[in-house]
Amino acid sequence: MPRDGIEREFKFLLASEAERSALEALLPPPKRYLAQRNLFFDTADGAVVRAGYSLRLREEAGLWTLTAKGPALNPVPGQTRRHEAERVLPPHLACHLESGNADPLPLLRRASPPGVALALARAIEKAAAGAPLLLRGAFRNERAEIPLVLPPGMAALIALDRTAFDDETTELEIELELAVDGPAEPAQAWLAALLARAGILPRPAPSKRARFEARRAANGL
Repeated sequence: MPRDGIEREFKFLLASEAERSALEALLPPPKRYLAQRNLFFDTADGAVVRAGYSLRLREEAGLWTLTAKGPALNPVPGQTRRHEAERVLPPHLACHLESGNADPLPLLRRASPPGVALALARAIEKAAAGAPLLLRGAFRNERAEIPLVLPPGMAALIALDRTAFDDETTELEIELELAVDGPAEPAQAWLAALLARAGILPRPAPSKRARFEARRAANGL
């Protein structure tokens, strides 16, 4: 997570495993592979996500992280920017959250960066309007991570994701995450050129949370 508590990323859907393979042929080998399990918390009627916020518990290689994200900030064309706060939790606290025996908001208030965490906790509490935050659902994700330095010297991370939703559908995507603020245009141009070299049409991707909720709505959940 960036130290200033702002997530900056470009996200594009991939149509097939062949498109993913075409990208992999143009990129350095991944530095690590991750299996992620993502659990989302909201009120029973989805008030938090309707207000533009998300609250997620992720398990990754035995490490549990509580993450809150806010609505999109002043949008940069093609890039999503939003406030984000995170906290690594010990397994026993994560298990209490997963089983519904703990409230995630007190844990979120002690996340980092502190100011961003407190602001997100207050906003989520306001959106919930006194209703309890419940485990709303989960999905799994396989991620291959490739750290890069983009011109002009901008640190970035490529993530190739394979996401399995609970309606038994799978989606592929590429994410380009930027570590710090800076001109978005060079990173956007670099990613557009990479997709073009791979013969892939750019298909901007909504967040995984948005796609998760869309599937729930389509299935009447």
